[in-house]
Amino acid sequence: MKYGVTHLSQISMRAEPSHKSQLVSQLLFGDAYHIEDIVDDWVRIKTLDCGYEGFIEKKLWNVMHEDDATEYHAVKKYIVNDYLIFIKEFETNVTFPVFMGSSFPYPQDNMLILGNAIFIIELPETRTFPKHPTLSEQQSALLHFASGYLRASYLWGGRTPAGIDCSALVQLAFKSVNISLPRDASQQVNYGTQVDFVTEWQVGDVAFFDNEEGNIIHVGIICGKDKILHASGYVKIDILDTTGIYNKQSEQYTHRLRVVKRVIND
Repeated sequence: MKYGVTHLSQISMRAEPSHKSQLVSQLLFGDAYHIEDIVDDWVRIKTLDCGYEGFIEKKLWNVMHEDDATEYHAVKKYIVNDYLIFIKEFETNVTFPVFMGSSFPYPQDNMLILGNAIFIIELPETRTFPKHPTLSEQQSALLHFASGYLRASYLWGGRTPAGIDCSALVQLAFKSVNISLPRDASQQVNYGTQVDFVTEWQVGDVAFFDNEEGNIIHVGIICGKDKILHASGYVKIDILDTTGIYNKQSEQYTHRLRVVKRVIND
């Protein structure tokens, strides 16, 4: 079996082996994957964290040995909580940014080996953030991380503060508190416990929205009483009630509520 690990800021994953094909997701620095197939100048991959599939350019494949891949998924990782950090590639001495939400094994003596590449990484000092008196530590951390994407533009398939979609925002926010969720909203809705009454909604609950056919098409994080943080046009906070998301600027409902699920149980 063949594996790889992302050694760049981000790598585009496409639905088909073509630059003209739809962007379905992005690999972030440190993301590992299994090679499913090789098609000319492209490789079809499946991410190790959530099993998401797509095509990346073959020339961007940074080979990871099978023995290393077996251990990689389970090893404790550092998750970037800053908008971005800068690291240096050892061989080229080139410094480049790594985006919030990226994760990788903790460096040893400021050195990290990913596949065939070596990096020099000085992790930023651990920062403390205000803990809300009515929220758990996990809720506070989740809300703090998700709020870091506010004003980020919506990008279908995007997973960075430079462009992100609704389900990636939710996936990465929960990743920051060590909760693994699938990539797409239609998959995420199958996780957690349903919260039936609006009076029981709490910060960190995940709200899902459907279309006329009943398909889940949108997702966001409840961030306060009658408030939802979500990516629609850009990452923002709107009003949420039992009907759906109400946008004050347009003075209309933009998304119809299907269900609210609780993933954080502490």
